[in-house]
Amino acid sequence: MSSLKVDRAQALRKMSELLRAGAMMLSDTCPQCGLPLFKLRSGEVVCPIHGRVYVARSEEEVEKFTLIGVLDSVEDVVVSKLAEMRRGIEQKGLDEDLIRRVIGLLEVIERIERIKREVLSERRSEGSLSSRSQKR
Repeated sequence: MSSLKVDRAQALRKMSELLRAGAMMLSDTCPQCGLPLFKLRSGEVVCPIHGRVYVARSEEEVEKFTLIGVLDSVEDVVVSKLAEMRRGIEQKGLDEDLIRRVIGLLEVIERIERIKREVLSERRSEGSLSSRSQKR
């Protein structure tokens, strides 16, 4: 395993939870910790320790997954800001300016999610096109 220390007992527990939940263990491993990756029933690929993992098969996919990673990071910052604002609302109450700012942040999250769906659906449609052309 890499320089990241992974508690063996914790990793085994999480892997067994994934298997019990119906996930399939893959031959691919996490690039960060070296643990086997799992494919969930939803089709999502996850590391038992690091969560969602994107497996890129081309340079174009690397670019798409980099974009998704950046969008995930921005979304995390926006969600943190919303949590801060929620604490402010609990302490000071709600005013019109705060409502506008919350709506603006929610719109940012909505746009990020839309872009990620579009990028991932492009990948799926390209994959189905390439698999159709291989069958011929």
